[in-house]
Amino acid sequence: MRLLSLLFASAAAAELTFSASAVQAGKKVDISGLEFVPIPPRSRSHFRWSGTNSTGASSGGHKSHRSNENEKRNAISLSSDWCGVSQHATTSDPIKSVYGSFTAPNLSDRTGTYPQYGAAWIGIDGASCSQALLQAGVTTILNSNGQQSASAWWEWVPNSSYSISGFPVKAGEWLTVNVTATSATNGLISISNLNQGYTLSIVLNNGPALCRADADWIVEDFYGTGGKQVPFARFDDIWFEECAATTSKGNTIGLDGAAMIYLGNSASTATCVAQPYDNSNFYCSSQG
Repeated sequence: MRLLSLLFASAAAAELTFSASAVQAGKKVDISGLEFVPIPPRSRSHFRWSGTNSTGASSGGHKSHRSNENEKRNAISLSSDWCGVSQHATTSDPIKSVYGSFTAPNLSDRTGTYPQYGAAWIGIDGASCSQALLQAGVTTILNSNGQQSASAWWEWVPNSSYSISGFPVKAGEWLTVNVTATSATNGLISISNLNQGYTLSIVLNNGPALCRADADWIVEDFYGTGGKQVPFARFDDIWFEECAATTSKGNTIGLDGAAMIYLGNSASTATCVAQPYDNSNFYCSSQG
């Protein structure tokens, strides 16, 4: 469905609608070449909590520069499909926006079938609040010949999910994503490719009601058609930088004290682990 008018009208008042615009190098650009392609919903409610603290395990990349004395310990949780960080807000001061920068996954093959996948995104809810999730990010696909392709997308679980055909992105490029809940059912999404100076803005209305309880920065082994997870590729360390969330009262929440999510049944067998660096930066490391 091509967005010539850039606005989806709805006969039913409760149906989600959205419009879009873009700028490149500071100038408004024509987006008639973009296509928002409906795709099956890919995300679900995700992880179970464990009571352990961060062990400081590392893949050999950057180490946290915080001392043991002043570090606010981050609990480890385990998930079947998420890897990254989830922060929680209070009901009296809910999440308004979540933002940060990360690299589009740069993949390498894991023993198994093809194509293989890796997705990275930023969003609101989906962890302690399972009724809805507003998110935006990028998925990279690795084919058996070693070639990769990346595509940006957005999703408002449980209703709408769209791949953004024509959005310029390649594996390894830096993206900045800002997801804002202007109310429980309305939102704004901004996706910027920093390497190419291209920013897409999407205005959304009448989405499923958010709790505005969770702020998420995630690498995901998502569910494809038929309710099965897609083959999860190995990947270069994915850094999430300048991460924060703002609240309805104007407060800013960082990563300290958030859940560090490992993808797997245990820390020792996880296929992806999240490692803290400081209050606004962390990385996800491929394992196994």
